[in-house]
Amino acid sequence: RIVSSSKTIRISQLLKNMRFRSDPAKRFLCVCDCYYIYSAITHARKSATNFIIQTTMNNQDYRYQLDSRKVTGRRQQKTTCPHCGGKKCFVRYVDTQNGYQYLHDSVGRCDHEQRCGYHYKPSEFFHDNPWRREEISERKSPLAPPPPPPPLIPLPPDCLLKSHSPKSNFWKWFTTDCARKAGFSQEDVERVFHDYGIGATKDGNVIFWQVDEQGRIRSGHIMQYNQQGHREGYQGWIHTRLIEKKILPPDFALYQCFFGQHLLPMRPDATVCLVESEKTALILAAVKPEHLWLATCGSSGLSAEKCACLQGRRVVLFPDSGCLAKWQHCMSKTSGIAYSFSHEMERYPPNTDLADLLLNETL
Repeated sequence: RIVSSSKTIRISQLLKNMRFRSDPAKRFLCVCDCYYIYSAITHARKSATNFIIQTTMNNQDYRYQLDSRKVTGRRQQKTTCPHCGGKKCFVRYVDTQNGYQYLHDSVGRCDHEQRCGYHYKPSEFFHDNPWRREEISERKSPLAPPPPPPPLIPLPPDCLLKSHSPKSNFWKWFTTDCARKAGFSQEDVERVFHDYGIGATKDGNVIFWQVDEQGRIRSGHIMQYNQQGHREGYQGWIHTRLIEKKILPPDFALYQCFFGQHLLPMRPDATVCLVESEKTALILAAVKPEHLWLATCGSSGLSAEKCACLQGRRVVLFPDSGCLAKWQHCMSKTSGIAYSFSHEMERYPPNTDLADLLLNETL
């Protein structure tokens, strides 16, 4: 029996009617109807089976979550990636129903999604090792209540004010070679750096501050650039330095926001354009000031939680080449946002962004 939106059809009834059809053409139509229904039944059975399998895998993955302070209540512990060998870049899955123990040292995700891309999910682990499911079920402990989420602690405002300085390699490149290639003026540079509060460390690294629409400083992304405008060497965060100096508590939890998010209340009618890197957002803000340019701060920086600040806004997303499907999946979980995607970058090599096209640096 197949249940549609309007009626229930029985194959037996169609076969019964076919016996009383003297017209060969009508008998042929009945056979076609039966074949169509048989195909629908086969498809429904396959869909149901796939749904059950997928639901089981999703439930299994929901039990196991990536290690973070928000999940376990303790400090995140990163280890060496089993694929690329990078140190302190591999986040393992924890069992939320068994004292937040790590499932296995190989089950997790590498931070270097573009260069490495290793992500071994719990469902894949149990598919490769089915006997481990029973083994883990036997040592399952009573379900512990999830720890309360740690509070959001903003950074002191003077951190941003003291850091506002042009003394960085990024500033030198942005005001010279970048401005010449992209075609913007020194006034555009000063406006952009002031609006986004760009800072610098004492050793010449640029600081991209993350400030939300309420003016709370979430953290500052420290990045080292050479004088050709390319990243190299050190990357870090301001909050880790403040923890080491005991200005922030040791259990500080980072809640990231979009780069440039503090500008949303100042420009309520502007179309919001989302890109991946802070560098790209600054260049486009200088070239296309009629739009409000925000950055996700990485290909994994887009989430439904972070997009809550964009409700009621018009948003256009410009993912780097190779990240379109990933961003589309993230945005499908949002609501109240009139968003659209640019497919332009998919014609170019992986990891190409708008800044590369503007500066003619595509391969």
